[in-house]
Amino acid sequence: MPQSFPTISKQKQVQAWAITPDATALEQLAKGVWDCAVQTKARPLVVLSTAGPLIGVRAALEKYRPKNLDPQIAFLPQVISFTDWLEAAPGAWKFPKKQTDLERWLSVFVNLRKHKTLQAWFKAESEAGAWGLAQAVIQACDALSELVVPQLQGEFNGLLQTHSLDTQAWLKKVELVLDQAIAKAYVGLSKNVVDEEAAVLLAFWRYLTNAGDPVIRKHLAMAVHLQCAKEIALNSSNSVRPFIWVQTADPKPIDQEVIDHYLAEYSQSAPVVRVSLDWTKVALWSEALFGQDAKEGIVQSDVDQERQIQHNVDSSVKEGWRLISAKRFEELAWAATKSVESHLIAGKKHIALVAQDRLVARRARALLSRLGNALRIRDETGWKLSTTRAAAALDSLLELMRAPKEGPSATILLEFLQNPYLDLAHCLQKTPESCIGLLAQLEDILVASQAKSGWETFMAAIEKANGYATSHGGSPNQQLIELIRFANGLHGQWQTSIFTCADAYEKLQAQLEATGMVRRLEKDAAGKQLLEALKRFDLGSGPYGDLKMRLPEWLSLLKTVIEEASYEEAGKNSQATLSILPLSSTRLREFDAVVMVGCDEQQLPSFSQPPLFFSDALNRYLKSSTITAQYIQQARDLSQLLVSCPNVDLLWQSKSKNGEPLRPSAWIARLQVALGKNALKVSEPSLKPYEGQSQPIQMAIGKPDLDLAIPTTVTPSAYKALRDCPYRYYVSSLLGLRKAKEFEEGFDASLAGQTLHALLKNFFQALKTEEKKSHSPIHDGDDARRQWMIEHLMQFSEKEFERLVVGDARVLGTLRDWQKQIPSFIDWQMKREKEGWRYHDAELPVGFAITLKDPNGVDREIRIAGRADRFDIHQSDKSLAAVIDYKNQDMKKIASRAENVLDDPQLLIYARGANEDPDAAHLPGRAVQQAEWISLKAKISEDEEKQVRAHPVEDMPELMQQFSVQIVQDLSDLWARKPMQAFAPDSVCQYCDARGICRKGMW
Repeated sequence: MPQSFPTISKQKQVQAWAITPDATALEQLAKGVWDCAVQTKARPLVVLSTAGPLIGVRAALEKYRPKNLDPQIAFLPQVISFTDWLEAAPGAWKFPKKQTDLERWLSVFVNLRKHKTLQAWFKAESEAGAWGLAQAVIQACDALSELVVPQLQGEFNGLLQTHSLDTQAWLKKVELVLDQAIAKAYVGLSKNVVDEEAAVLLAFWRYLTNAGDPVIRKHLAMAVHLQCAKEIALNSSNSVRPFIWVQTADPKPIDQEVIDHYLAEYSQSAPVVRVSLDWTKVALWSEALFGQDAKEGIVQSDVDQERQIQHNVDSSVKEGWRLISAKRFEELAWAATKSVESHLIAGKKHIALVAQDRLVARRARALLSRLGNALRIRDETGWKLSTTRAAAALDSLLELMRAPKEGPSATILLEFLQNPYLDLAHCLQKTPESCIGLLAQLEDILVASQAKSGWETFMAAIEKANGYATSHGGSPNQQLIELIRFANGLHGQWQTSIFTCADAYEKLQAQLEATGMVRRLEKDAAGKQLLEALKRFDLGSGPYGDLKMRLPEWLSLLKTVIEEASYEEAGKNSQATLSILPLSSTRLREFDAVVMVGCDEQQLPSFSQPPLFFSDALNRYLKSSTITAQYIQQARDLSQLLVSCPNVDLLWQSKSKNGEPLRPSAWIARLQVALGKNALKVSEPSLKPYEGQSQPIQMAIGKPDLDLAIPTTVTPSAYKALRDCPYRYYVSSLLGLRKAKEFEEGFDASLAGQTLHALLKNFFQALKTEEKKSHSPIHDGDDARRQWMIEHLMQFSEKEFERLVVGDARVLGTLRDWQKQIPSFIDWQMKREKEGWRYHDAELPVGFAITLKDPNGVDREIRIAGRADRFDIHQSDKSLAAVIDYKNQDMKKIASRAENVLDDPQLLIYARGANEDPDAAHLPGRAVQQAEWISLKAKISEDEEKQVRAHPVEDMPELMQQFSVQIVQDLSDLWARKPMQAFAPDSVCQYCDARGICRKGMW
């Protein structure tokens, strides 16, 4: 039976009352509070140690309001959390100014610069790590303050009168208490490390602690409340309100001492009732019943007490318990979702999802969001503001700001420009219609050119694309240039080495306005909260506004503040509510059903991260929280949840990420033993498997539909794809499917090839011009010609690569590798000239047409065309020409290509195209009878005779005939729409975009 509320006596002492934390806990508490009101004929003040049960207590007071109450006490008793009660202290505005968390972190930063002892501690920390350490330092200082403040009550009374505090006297007491605690905790052990740590911590405490700290304000508030109660008792005809303290969770020893002292003092002026929780009828495990002993260990139980535990287990609502084990993460998330849905179907209106495993809870939440407005989801686990889309948009701007002077990577640039809160039209001062497709075009250009980083690289890629568009009948897009200049302008404003906090905040706000992000963030719930979080950095009028920082330090601080902020969802009307919350938040709360995920041995119980500065032993002597205390509290929280809620589902994952088996929590195993395994069986998730018979995947075969258009223009690369694998051609050229474009790691070889092609064309055109000058040094013999060619090719290379190097310093290595090739390349060129060949032209479009009949007997003309790298002419034979293809590959790969020239007939296509249309190749009267691949990446040899850079196409006339017959047959099969089968070798499939469709490797 629950204890009855005590009779209020006139003795000036604290009266104790305990309630049983079961399903009737709120009813017991509400009736007791009303009993207090009736006995004292006054409206009690009810203060809860934690805020979780606040709404439930108020609802219970309304529900169990006695009839025929005296009008004097008819109003609902005031119920308030301990934190809110402290903030409501009379005259709190007179207290020393409260420091924000940000200001306290900045105070650590300031003192680091002033004191060498502190700098030595932080010297190895990164910016982000330093701010995390700052938080740990502040927490440790608060722990010391909590320990010493109760011993300074006289000083606090003086502070209330004079608004001053003797910090030197306080520091001496801190040092004394800390030394005593260390001596007790580390008896017989070396204290060198501990002494050094304590010295650093005390130095922090000396420089950081002031009367505006939360700990000091807390004790000031309690002193003010107590002082007001005493003044009312002495000077007023009205009696002081009764005070009811509800201890909803086990307090830290230091907190217990503080509240004990307050209640004892308050009881001299008014009735005081301490409400605690009686675990006798509720505890399902011995640790939940007995708690800690005098040495702060777990009390050992005797036979009678074990019998009581067994009785509690037997009499609990075990019929509503379900144990569910899933093998994989996704399966567990679906099982949690199904459990919630089953309770909703059963008519449950208020359901809790206890997130012992927060990742599973997040996934289950996403799955449950499909229910729409029928289910209201309230996340009380502290959903980080940093995980919202609005924070990601801000982070994209911060990453742009953080980029080096040369410019950001293309990925960072595109992430910023593509964030949904950026208003492109506002940025460019254009109409929204004119900005449609602008980012897609920019991404296509950057990916196609593999322009990976640097403003100069981006500009060069866009200018090249605009130039190509102009020369091919398209329209250049000037807005792309303006967009890059706009982003460059934002980035350039942050290139100053040091900022003041005030200047950095103003600059950030100005850029949010300039990008139109402020207006869009204000229309979003998370965006509004993000803007509010940023207002904390408005330090212009405070003591830290002129504080100077490097940009990485300020950005890390900004991200830390956003990471600490929680996102609060807006409420909505719905048929049912799902509360996602930690186990600790279920105390004294009522739910129709509970689903708890993460009940395995690794996650239940869970412990908070150990303090950076204090060991568990030292925490014990400092009267702070310990692992043992956390273990006992969680055992009690779980006991209360199981006993008070009629339906509880306990879920866990039976296999870890590594495939190792995971057992359920020891508490669950002990329950099974106490009840018998048959009474509490583990069930599999109720997930209906997909039904049907599977069939082995066969080799992929494409059958072009009659309505599917066949291209009438074929490029050399497209024809190679057709020869390599008809199915690959079917997917890429006929269906038009493409792999998502992306940036590759490192400097792309294709971009290097494009650059080399361009500079070689410019160089040889300059060579032709120079040869026409009669007094040029290139006419002074082979050595002079060779020297001129090497020097000028070096210069052309430097010039062509210049912008790329500015944009991405990694390109410099590619340039230097090519420059090592130049002397050998010039030697090959001069050798070729001695054989009678001269450079003629480069980058010329050539092609030819063939006529076929389609299945309907209609003649179809198909054009095979491409762009040849280079044509040479022979000086002594006016009818002879050659085609050359540059390859940024070594000779081994080129030789492999030559072995299968009919499958990769690029040079044969150029040769036939030039022969059938000599004017297009600027070769009137000449025929291409020679073709070569030239390596721009050949192995350098000191022996010129062994140096190999060219690989000719052997048996050219015969190959040309075979190619002509082959291409007609291949394209006839294509137009006949014959099945296109996947049969390529692994060397082709390895990098094939269509492999994910044809699924080679599974057949």
